[in-house]
Amino acid sequence: MKKSLFTLILIISLLSITAPSHAIQPMPEKTGFSGFINIGAGAMNAKNNMVAGNDMADMTPKRIDSISGSPKSDINAIPLINFELNYTISETRTQIIAGNRLEDLLRFDTSSILGIRQELPDKSSVSLFYAFSPFATSVWEDPYLTGEARKKTNRTGEGLRMGFDRILGTQFETEFTWRKISIDTETSGTSQALTPSERDLLNRNGHIFSGKVTHPFSIQKMRHKIIPTLEYSRYDLEGDAMAFNRYGLLLSYLLIGSRFNVITNLMYARSDFDEENPLFIKTRRDEVMGASLSLFYKRFLKVPAMNLVGTIAHYEGDSTINFYDSRSSMATLSILYRF
Repeated sequence: MKKSLFTLILIISLLSITAPSHAIQPMPEKTGFSGFINIGAGAMNAKNNMVAGNDMADMTPKRIDSISGSPKSDINAIPLINFELNYTISETRTQIIAGNRLEDLLRFDTSSILGIRQELPDKSSVSLFYAFSPFATSVWEDPYLTGEARKKTNRTGEGLRMGFDRILGTQFETEFTWRKISIDTETSGTSQALTPSERDLLNRNGHIFSGKVTHPFSIQKMRHKIIPTLEYSRYDLEGDAMAFNRYGLLLSYLLIGSRFNVITNLMYARSDFDEENPLFIKTRRDEVMGASLSLFYKRFLKVPAMNLVGTIAHYEGDSTINFYDSRSSMATLSILYRF
């Protein structure tokens, strides 16, 4: 599952804001292009029985010998690349945006977007984006196949995102996202002794509805920033044993220095599933905890707009069904250039 986004999220989580004044970056005053590009590499140690990897990296072994235990871990090198390209029309206070927004990366969301943001007279802004995954996620056609190599298939997610920022002159930001999740070849449970109706309970296709509320708090003239984010998501999947409600909290802290910036993230989420899993005769419940630390060395090679970025991150998912346990640890080094 990609959300187990919190596993794949860590692959590309380059948590970067060079001189933030709000969680949502202010719109430039002049007409023209702006944005960033971030390129680097790293290593990841991951375990997850559901996700095979993506177009950039494999994550887990093809073969498992049992569905009764936790997944095995695997170490991989990972490339990193993300960008944002904006065009601002100053006269109408309109901005066209494409790529990966910095504030999304801060919030552990690696979706790509294409859309528009409009600033209103009270300095609040509304936005509408097409959201999609630029790299296809590889999952297993039948994750529960044992004793032989499992086959990969693509999992894609696309939909719409709407946002309302600096509501009524405050720092509150809200966001709603809808995505359709499609798996090219979904055969979950066909290798096990299940009836057709029981296999249907394991279907991973469906829709995701997600809402977020954020309020940044600044201290010492914005040298310190604390950004809590509350999230509720409904995974309305076709298989009732795979459908769930998810409640999450992300707490971000930013320290803005003259030569270094530091960003830390702490996250917790709980997922409550709808129906009993026919393979394990138990209703699943997951808890997820994660943390990351990013250090930004400004003016790298004496270039004012360039940063050297180092990130370490760890994510742990504990399920009441051991098969669905997951973990990811990552260390990366990249160069961020803003324009």
